[in-house]
Amino acid sequence: MTRTASPQVADTPGGMRERIRLFDWASTPLGPREAWPEPLRFAVNLCEHSSMPTAVYWGRELRLIYNDAWLPMAGDRHPWALGRPAREVWAEIWAEVGPQFDQVCDTGEGLSATEALIPLVRNGAVRETYWTYSLTPLIGDNDRVLGVLSQGNDVTRTVIAEKRLSYQVTLADALRESMDPGEVKSIAARMLGTALGVARSGYAEVNDDRQAFLVNGDWTRDASIQSFAGQGLPVDAFGTEARAWLDAGNILTVNDLSAQPHGGMPFAVALRKIGVASAIVVPLVRQGVMHAALYVQDIVPRLWKGSDVAIARDTAERTWDAVERARSEQSLRENEDHYRHAIELSPYAFWTALPDGGPINRMSGRWVEWTGTSGLNDDWALAMHPDDREPTFAARDESLRTSRPFDMEHRVRMRDKGYRWVRSRAYPRYGADGKPCLWYGVMEDVDARHRAEEHQSLLINELNHRVKNTLATVQAIASQTLKGDLPLPEARSRFEARLLALSRAHNLLTEQNWEGAPIWRVVADSLAHLSSEKGRFRLDGEPLWLTPRAALALALACHELSTNAVKYGALSTEQGHVDVRWRIEGDMIRIEWRERDGPPVSRPAARGFGSRLIERGLAGDLNGRAQLEFNPDGLICTIEAPLSAVLAREGERNGR
Repeated sequence: MTRTASPQVADTPGGMRERIRLFDWASTPLGPREAWPEPLRFAVNLCEHSSMPTAVYWGRELRLIYNDAWLPMAGDRHPWALGRPAREVWAEIWAEVGPQFDQVCDTGEGLSATEALIPLVRNGAVRETYWTYSLTPLIGDNDRVLGVLSQGNDVTRTVIAEKRLSYQVTLADALRESMDPGEVKSIAARMLGTALGVARSGYAEVNDDRQAFLVNGDWTRDASIQSFAGQGLPVDAFGTEARAWLDAGNILTVNDLSAQPHGGMPFAVALRKIGVASAIVVPLVRQGVMHAALYVQDIVPRLWKGSDVAIARDTAERTWDAVERARSEQSLRENEDHYRHAIELSPYAFWTALPDGGPINRMSGRWVEWTGTSGLNDDWALAMHPDDREPTFAARDESLRTSRPFDMEHRVRMRDKGYRWVRSRAYPRYGADGKPCLWYGVMEDVDARHRAEEHQSLLINELNHRVKNTLATVQAIASQTLKGDLPLPEARSRFEARLLALSRAHNLLTEQNWEGAPIWRVVADSLAHLSSEKGRFRLDGEPLWLTPRAALALALACHELSTNAVKYGALSTEQGHVDVRWRIEGDMIRIEWRERDGPPVSRPAARGFGSRLIERGLAGDLNGRAQLEFNPDGLICTIEAPLSAVLAREGERNGR
């Protein structure tokens, strides 16, 4: 509502007191000032000298007189309002305040209001103002109400500040409880939209290429209002001027989109099509780059108040902080979940300890799985093998003293009460003062490696032993074979044949990982190369599993016996054959080699290497005795040895 100054009152330097004195009261129902009744003179005098906003409403029309302190309430009604009827001065709010004046005039009783909302025109715009005021009846003779004295204070700033603070606290509490970025945006949009009474509110983020606003979710007053959720709006749709305004961090307010020029804000046409008539856009700019924006929209033109913009700005800032916090916490939770699962799925046991040498204060579940204990406090030390505690603690203390990484292998007692080797390593984390503030440790089960190393060492020792024995055997064979005056070709042939026999025995043992060999294989493999005719050799005996030493000795003996049989004995004729039998007699084994249907046999004049190998070497290797009988019908070799020296494992006889 536009007001014009009264033509009969000019601006005066003396303020309202001078203006009231110069006013043409004679043209009003109040009459000339000189004729005013005493109650009116008293009331006006009180008004003029009061430091509080004070006004006098006099007569049946409640003509208005006010002081300087009351001018903010008058706004652009001043000076037009002076001497005017209250109904004209407060035409737009008379429906609310008129009944209050009527009540005072009718009852003669005063009335007061606290923080009452009174929309006033200030600087050409309707402002939300709040007043705490009183209406006091001015009573004349016969207790008749002649007028009303109004006093009050503008508490707009206080009320708006309290409302704003209350909203901020409520908003902060609501946002603090949410740990999901999307939920934070929804809460902020709903609370802001409700507080401002708008049709739509939302939080949009600028995409990675800085070209579009993306709305993940928004709030609408009711189902009739279209949601922007899932939609995108090109940033350039605001127009060059508005885009620059937003990029600079300035809040964009539009009171009436229909009043915007078509080319100045291109998106206004699209918004008008979906019923948007007014809007506030609060950009969130960080380090010169716009990352997001909070917006509110209404379906009717709206003259946005400064408090509306302030609340929107506060909400935008708090929402940004809450979204970033929620994202950080979400990322932290995801990282924690990732590392927790990685640790729990890892075959290692992870732990931390304080830098003062105190006990372990955190231990992963792998330790519990290993040992059945928590690993905290003294559990770690108690689970350690007693023989390993002193060197392990000494290494730990040295690491604590020097802040150097700790690396030690020791044994740990497991759930089954057995011990396994683990490798413990720890590294310090340094604080701001450059000193260790925490130790991070990991334990790795290296028992399999230890066992493999022990087994490897055993194998190497066993290999060394076997190589030495083999070389000794080869040396003995060479020495005995080359002794005497045998021609070199024959000596070489015998030497090679004996090495081949030794090699076949080695191959047989290798097949069985040098754990032993079945007796029938030892004998059969030693004889198979000498005769291709079936039936020349007949083997008989129960299955037995010989030790590697016994198998080698028996293989060499069979080689010598079979070679001699081919040259001089039963196998030198087509009808001859050899019977090889073995049997258990008590705790002894008896092996018999008997040649049949060969040429007559006589005792040789000299003992050769073969005879010495059998009677001496074989007897020594088997811890028994061997005897050669040169019967005319055929050679007989009898070997007797204790089972304890022959069987690969005690009580084991099954050799097949």
